[in-house]
Amino acid sequence: MPRALLLTLAALLSACSPRVLSAEGWSFRIGDAAGEVRLVSRQEFGVCSPKLVGCTVPLGHGCLVMLDRDYFLNGTPRQRTLLLAHEVGHCLDASVLEYGHGGIGAQGAVYGEYYRPAVEGFAESYARAYVAVCGDNLAPLGYGSGPACALPDPRTVRVSLP
Repeated sequence: MPRALLLTLAALLSACSPRVLSAEGWSFRIGDAAGEVRLVSRQEFGVCSPKLVGCTVPLGHGCLVMLDRDYFLNGTPRQRTLLLAHEVGHCLDASVLEYGHGGIGAQGAVYGEYYRPAVEGFAESYARAYVAVCGDNLAPLGYGSGPACALPDPRTVRVSLP
């Protein structure tokens, strides 16, 4: 994501959640999609419900991902992986699929009622496809170190049985 575009987004969000700009975080790039991840208290998400543990704000071919700091840092490796990959899935749905959700409709309900809307069904399907290929290695999503891994192509992600 061009730095000017990210700064514009950050400026808009800072009105609602000023700590987002200075929060601990990292960057990621997947193909043409780029994003910034910030660890903040969910009460500081601003544009998303504080009931969530992750929030993605798409912008063009990129996004800002906000993760609840305590949930992410204290979660199990699998919880961290599913959370981050799910939010990155939202970013890819916007930037690569232009909200086509990979053709996933209400089928996401196989994961639970929360995932029935296509937008959530796709993001969860991407997270599960990511785990199937990369395990709990978050390095391809910009966090920590680990081996390279061939990330799932969002255009080929489908709902999988839990």
